[in-house]
Amino acid sequence: MFSAQNKPSIEKAILSFSHDRLPSRVEANRMSIEKARREIAAGKKGISHLILRAEDDEIDQLKFLFLIHGIPILCYALGNLLHSSLKEIVVIGSPEVAKVLNRFLEVVGNGGKKITFVEEEPDNLSLVNTLTLGRRKLNLDPDELILFQPGDLPFMYDLEKVLKDKDVEHCNLILWLNSKQKMFPGYQEDPDSEFVQRNYHYRAIYEEANELHDIKEPNVYPINLTEVNPDIINQLHATRKDGKILRAGIKQALKLPGRFFKLLPSIINHALHFNSELKRFRKKDKYQFGMNDQNFHRGVSVLLDTAITTKVHDDPAFVSDVDALEDWEDFESLTHYAAKLHGEEGLARIHPFGEELLHFKTVAMPKLISEIPMYRDFPGYINRIHRTLQMKYVPFDSAGNYISPNANHRKVEIAYRWYSKKCEHLKVRSEQEH
Repeated sequence: MFSAQNKPSIEKAILSFSHDRLPSRVEANRMSIEKARREIAAGKKGISHLILRAEDDEIDQLKFLFLIHGIPILCYALGNLLHSSLKEIVVIGSPEVAKVLNRFLEVVGNGGKKITFVEEEPDNLSLVNTLTLGRRKLNLDPDELILFQPGDLPFMYDLEKVLKDKDVEHCNLILWLNSKQKMFPGYQEDPDSEFVQRNYHYRAIYEEANELHDIKEPNVYPINLTEVNPDIINQLHATRKDGKILRAGIKQALKLPGRFFKLLPSIINHALHFNSELKRFRKKDKYQFGMNDQNFHRGVSVLLDTAITTKVHDDPAFVSDVDALEDWEDFESLTHYAAKLHGEEGLARIHPFGEELLHFKTVAMPKLISEIPMYRDFPGYINRIHRTLQMKYVPFDSAGNYISPNANHRKVEIAYRWYSKKCEHLKVRSEQEH
């Protein structure tokens, strides 16, 4: 049995505002359109017109720079970390990310934390290299986990449960899995209560609770970079969305024969038992990958030669990343709805860093609009992307007013209620702690 003896909490983080690029805009658009068409044809709920970068873009289509309520996504993500107990944060990104970050720190401050920027390497935008760039700037102890996360999670502000989770002390990798049943327990009775639309390709059986979960891959990775080989993590990360993760794991194990033979019992257990166990919950099911939690923990611990665990959470903000135009619209609609109810300060009702974000918008954005091409006519920029990706509408009118047909959907109101309640809960918890 694998075990670890780590520090009991996480104090350092790598926040990535970097993403790979396709060779051309033509190829990027084709990939996005074809994916959306496949999802539409299959009757999927979570349709995604992906926001992709391309090497020949005149304006870098970097999703972290997109504006929500007139504020860059990266500011929301950074604000989430400043609102936490973290002490040190390394930010990876492009030169334009650096411009926004510097203005953010000038206007809002660093919250008493050490913030270091590292420019991405355009010729090597892999996950492994991003981790390497960040790690070089952190003075890490061998018994220390860090938080690694992409910067496209604008409302994932309840981080303390990750940073101070009890398993930080005993595991070197923790996968916070997105469970449909945990996040949206009433989705069958009220479909609109599932206010973040995603496709859940994985299944997980948690033995102790005797529960089946529809699972989506994690967006946050508490990880001990001394104990976990980044090359293996890169391979698993690269195959996480297409159902080939099991084969990728076996392929990696075959490179290390000693580990493969130790892994074999877990592979055999999965092959012999998982489908029959799944039928206890559902007679028929289509999925890309399934796991029994205990068998998966044993197998991956063997593969990585270290202690790992998974857990499911009940926070929709952990799955609500901004990969696609539909995701961006979800947040623009949410903040638009909050402003309709409460005026400009509505953002502070649904985001605990809202006041600081609004201050940044007032003080910093007028100058950034002249410095960053994407911001000079952001509504027009977004409308052009919608047209290019052959969507049936544009979200802004000619005057820059938000007119998306999704803005008044009932799920927007439900999302507003969820986030406002979450904000109030965190405010009460903070007052009790102080």
